[in-house]
Amino acid sequence: MRGWTPGDRARGASAASAVRGLSALLVVALAACGSTSQPKLLNYGDSCVAGDSAQVCGDLCIALDDQTGFCSFPCTGDTQCPEGSFCLPAGRYGTVCQPLRGCKADVDCPAGHSCNADTGNCFVSVTRGLCSPCQDDKQCPTGGSCFVGVGSRERFCTTACASGDVCPTGFTCRSVPAGKAGAELKQCVPLNETCNAGRTLCAACSGDQECGGPFDLCVRNVVSQESFCGKDCNPERNLCPSASCDPTKLAAAQNPDCPAGFACAIVGQSNDAAQRSLHQCVPIANTCKGYCDASDDVGQISQCGLGQVCRQNACEPATDGRVCSPCSNNDDCRRGGFPENRCIVNNCTDCAFRGESFCSTSCADDAACERSFGAGFVCKEVADQGGARRKFCMPQRGTCQSGLRRLGEDCAQNGARDCVTGLCVSAGLSSFCSIACQRDAQCGDARYRCCEVVNGQYDCSEPQRGTSGPKSGQGVCAPITGLFGDDCSPGQPPCQSGTCLDLGTARVCSVLCSGGAACPANFVCRKATQGPGAAAQQVDVCFPSGGGVAGSDCSFGPAACQSGLCIRKELGPVCTVPCAGGADCPEGWACDSLPSVTNQTVQACLPPELQP
Repeated sequence: MRGWTPGDRARGASAASAVRGLSALLVVALAACGSTSQPKLLNYGDSCVAGDSAQVCGDLCIALDDQTGFCSFPCTGDTQCPEGSFCLPAGRYGTVCQPLRGCKADVDCPAGHSCNADTGNCFVSVTRGLCSPCQDDKQCPTGGSCFVGVGSRERFCTTACASGDVCPTGFTCRSVPAGKAGAELKQCVPLNETCNAGRTLCAACSGDQECGGPFDLCVRNVVSQESFCGKDCNPERNLCPSASCDPTKLAAAQNPDCPAGFACAIVGQSNDAAQRSLHQCVPIANTCKGYCDASDDVGQISQCGLGQVCRQNACEPATDGRVCSPCSNNDDCRRGGFPENRCIVNNCTDCAFRGESFCSTSCADDAACERSFGAGFVCKEVADQGGARRKFCMPQRGTCQSGLRRLGEDCAQNGARDCVTGLCVSAGLSSFCSIACQRDAQCGDARYRCCEVVNGQYDCSEPQRGTSGPKSGQGVCAPITGLFGDDCSPGQPPCQSGTCLDLGTARVCSVLCSGGAACPANFVCRKATQGPGAAAQQVDVCFPSGGGVAGSDCSFGPAACQSGLCIRKELGPVCTVPCAGGADCPEGWACDSLPSVTNQTVQACLPPELQP
């Protein structure tokens, strides 16, 4: 059972597109004198540092950055949290109780955040679309709401609608609570109240937030490079099927939290001071290929492909004659309520799957096949097993054995060969199956729109688009997100610019501003570090304006400070500023040399209470 790691963290360490602003990196750490033999036990809401063995939370240390965090504990609802706190998502920690850190002005918020005094929310001043992650209503389209899913606890934007309005596919127009007065708004909300989470065990994923329950992780097998959703499990429930079984050998043990063929295995360690082991149900065979759990037709097609069914958690060829099920004669395709289906043979001279036979149905034109089976199916004239020639629906690549991945599904491994449409589009470090289009409506999914292709990369920016599609009239369907200001946390589509700015409290798509290039409103050009470790280099990037001045609270971490320098004090951390002499500091503050967490010495201002 070796080789599994938490997926989003494994990728995050080496993501070449990540750009960290200096405000998210430099923390001035003032070490206290003396030590104690027993760690100090911190209470809920206390400030903590992940990995600090001298001060330990009773349960979890929710890290805001490498030097700042707060103590909390898991929850499933607001009623489980102390007064003034709410049960909210906390990334890899699942849903935890979080103190309401209300703001009254921008200075109370982290750098790059603005304050909505009506809600007390700190938010990045950008506008996002339907189903995009959000921190406040002001980030959503006019009349929209920053909705919190009841089950998933996700925060995402909904859009305004009126009774009787038609919302995009997969959404419904319903009343949602809005504001402190208990008013309600009519909004387009996903039917299952999730835009990302809810994916089941073994579903492909890019980040923890996409997966099932709050403690289900996106895990990656470092050998096969597969990334799939795991499932939270308790290793103490491991059972042995026989007296000779060693419960420490997970391949032989059984766990009621996991389905057959899966074991409860360690996939990493928590990021809190306790460094507890993280356990997830992962396949004993070290691959999720062939696993399924869907019972409906749509789910089985998604997990297994066309012509396949899910039986006892395994994908198997269908035997009822449905389209793409294997066959040897026409009778094989007439059973199961498909009297018009016929068995056709791939006789394409240059095709890799020449000789493949599968069931299909007759058609009049390409549009009829696309209506029945989706983009990527075409109407072609072929001969059936009886020798009759007529038109049948089939995948445009002529095979049902591979290349059945649909819009948005990963195609990094084999490129266009993985996609039913034969179209694989690059986006930053990722690749996904797409559809050729002339207008947005042809994508058939409200989360995608028809965008221009420039130098092999899709471009959804306004200069390249008209009102409903690319100006050239020919494009590809691409995710709406990934534009400037969008959330680029693990599990979200990558930034088209390739620049994901890590603010410590949020991740935002940005652009480089080298050569004095102007930044959009509410953003300023600042120095940042791009790339990990020795490969890091200084770049100019558009950074959200704002953040605290010297003396402001930086409980959010160094991202709360305009300067990026946060001093830890007994009464709580405060922002400071770099200096060359006392004249650069506020009245009463002194300029002194201080050690940073990067083992560099910086000149920064010290408040009176910290001066020797």
